[in-house]
Amino acid sequence: MTGPLIALLLATAIPLSAVGPQRPCTTSDACREAGIRLFISENYKAASFEFVRAVELRPTEPENFVWLGRAYGRRAERATGFAKIGAFSLARKIRSCFESAVEVGPDYLPALESLLYFYIDAPGIVGGGVGKALPIAERISKISAARGLQARAAIHRERKELEQAESLLREAIEVDQGDVRNLLSLASFLSRSERFDESDTLFRKAFELAPDSPRVWYSRASELVRSGRRPAEARSLLERYLSADLYASDAEPYSDARKLLERL
Repeated sequence: MTGPLIALLLATAIPLSAVGPQRPCTTSDACREAGIRLFISENYKAASFEFVRAVELRPTEPENFVWLGRAYGRRAERATGFAKIGAFSLARKIRSCFESAVEVGPDYLPALESLLYFYIDAPGIVGGGVGKALPIAERISKISAARGLQARAAIHRERKELEQAESLLREAIEVDQGDVRNLLSLASFLSRSERFDESDTLFRKAFELAPDSPRVWYSRASELVRSGRRPAEARSLLERYLSADLYASDAEPYSDARKLLERL
């Protein structure tokens, strides 16, 4: 069953034949795995072709749309020169991907969160708007109380309502102390407010909870680089990150880690 958003996306997608001769994958899972490998290697254009094929083969799988939207997002971020003109078209595709992911997977949290952050970050000309994020945050809250608090905190941060954002981030930790993302969000928030003692304490707790998590290493390192503190620790964490096998669609690119290293 294909909704109108999905039909539009498939109608406007670039076919796999556009990248030259190859043996196309034959199952949605295989295409998604191929796309993930390309995504991790930062070949986002080729990755998007594989994810389009995955969507074509299984248009009811929300994960396919999330990966495709993220690939389009990375392409838009990297656009320079005349390519920036095409970034507006990519932005609309990103929105269509995430809206389609929510359409076919209304309770799939990565889809809801991807759409939420698109609405928060994107300009209105391509369909963004923090007002649109509010009902998405409410939907997230019905599935996961802690992640709903995170979603509402993101909205308050965008509105510069920092006291409310901090309160919600602290509440998220109380609701779900086992999710390291809650600790990292508040630790980063406090670091950017130059409340380093509190931030360091939360980062230590994050390492105790998930010592082998690349997400933890990168979050800590990026805040240390940003604040100009503990360069040796930041370098060690970034080098460790660059040696890790990344898989999550929201993992930071290796190239971003290398750029942080250059600042040390």
